[in-house]
Amino acid sequence: MLCSIYYYFPHASAFFGMASAGAWFYSCFVKVTRDQMVARRIKKAHLKGEKPNLSGVSFDGKDISETLSAQSKWNAIGAVMAAFAVGLQSLSLAVNCG
Repeated sequence: MLCSIYYYFPHASAFFGMASAGAWFYSCFVKVTRDQMVARRIKKAHLKGEKPNLSGVSFDGKDISETLSAQSKWNAIGAVMAAFAVGLQSLSLAVNCG
């Protein structure tokens, strides 16, 4: 059964590798503005029935903690996709369907 899908391993590995590079590239440029952060916190507090905490640190109109959080999310997505790419490459080398 594994040999029937063996042909697709290098192609899937290349796909996940490119997707990983794209996620890491996007993580370099993702920014969250102060206005976006305030809107998210107000919405989240409203859903919980709490008073929103609107404190934060801004630099050049971007919220630092929310920006770091968004970049961390995209870095994690890139790392998972890279792990899939390496796993598929390893399987394609380990499986001998000759």
